Amino acid sequence: MAEYLGKQWTKEKLLAWIGDPAQIAGARFFEYAEGKAQGVRGITVQTGGGLQFTVLPGRGMDIPEAFFGGNALSFFSPTGITSPSYYEESGLGWLRSFFGGLLTTCGIANSGAPSTDRGEQYGLHGRVANAAAENVCVDQHWKNDEYVISLKGMMREAKAMFENLTLTRTIETRLGSRSIRIMDTIENRGYEPQPLMMLYHFNFGFPLLGPHARIVGPVLHTEPRDEEAARDNGIEECMLFPDPVHGYNEKVFFHTLNTDRDGNTFMALLNRDIGDGTALGIVLRFNKNQLPTFTEWKMARKGFYVLGLEPGTAEPLGRGALRESNKLPLIDGQRTHEVVIDFQVLRTKEELDAVEREAGK
Repeated sequence: MAEYLGKQWTKEKLLAWIGDPAQIAGARFFEYAEGKAQGVRGITVQTGGGLQFTVLPGRGMDIPEAFFGGNALSFFSPTGITSPSYYEESGLGWLRSFFGGLLTTCGIANSGAPSTDRGEQYGLHGRVANAAAENVCVDQHWKNDEYVISLKGMMREAKAMFENLTLTRTIETRLGSRSIRIMDTIENRGYEPQPLMMLYHFNFGFPLLGPHARIVGPVLHTEPRDEEAARDNGIEECMLFPDPVHGYNEKVFFHTLNTDRDGNTFMALLNRDIGDGTALGIVLRFNKNQLPTFTEWKMARKGFYVLGLEPGTAEPLGRGALRESNKLPLIDGQRTHEVVIDFQVLRTKEELDAVEREAGK
C-alpha cells in the first residue's frame, strides 16, 4: 500500500481524492537554460514522503540535489552543474565539473587518483559522470496498491578498437517513500577483459553533516590512505566531524566492513541534532560481493564541508597503481556486473537507535 500523510492508502481510495498522481508525487523532465549548465537534461522527482531529488540524464544519471523536509542532504560544490562540454580529463581537471551532489559516479574503467597504465594517462575518477545517457525512460505506474516511479538510462564508455563498456542505470522510488534504489548493470560488450573501477561517490553536507553527526556501520578495520589521514588522531576521529576548519586538508580512509552471510552490509550517517533539535540520518545498503571496498572522504574545510561515503569495486588509488599491485578488478568480455544500492532517509531518533544497534554500537 502507498503511504501518504502518515496513512496507508489503497490505489482505489487515494485516487478518489486526486485527479492525477502528479498532484502528490512524480517525475518531470527539465533542461538547464543558462551558464555552464545550459543544455543539460534533468528530471526532478517528488515522492510525496518528504524526499525530493534530481537526476541528470545529461550527466551520467547522477543525483545532484536531494532534500528531505526542505533540508539538504547532499553537498553542492562551487562548480555548480556543468555541461559535459566543460569536462577536463587530464590530471585533476575532473574537479572543475565535480558538482558533488548526492551521487557522482566514478568509472567505468578508471577511478581514483590520476595515474599511468600501460603507457596511457588517466585523470581523476574517470569519464562516466560526464557522459550523457541514451534510451532515457521515465515510467510511472501503479503496481497493485503502490505507485512506482522509475527512471532509466544507458551511458557508454568506448574507444574505437579498445574498450566497449556500458552502464545501464535504473533509479526507483515510490509514492510516500523516503528511499531510493539504484540498480546498475555494467556490461563489457567487447571480447577482451577490461578494468572495472566503479566508485559510488555519495556526498553529504550541511545540515545533515555537522558537529553532532557521526558515521555508523559494521566496521571491522580502518586503514588511512596516507600520513595526512593518520595524523592528529585521524583514525580515532574518522567517524566524527568538527565545525568547519580553515585550511583543512582532506583525509581518506579505507574501511573493512562486516556482512551478513549473504554479503549484505551498510554504512550510515546519523545526526541527532541538525541545529534545531531535529534528528536526521541516512543509510546506504549494498552487497560486498558486488562492491567489495568502502572509502571515506572526510573534508571539513570552511567553504567546502563535505563527507564522501563511497562503496566501490576497488580502492581509488589509480588504475596504474592497482595493476602494479595485482589488485585491478576486471570484467571479462561479454559479461555483466550488477550493483544494487539502497539509500534511505532516517527521520526519528528511534530509527537512528535501530541502525546503531544493527551496527553493534
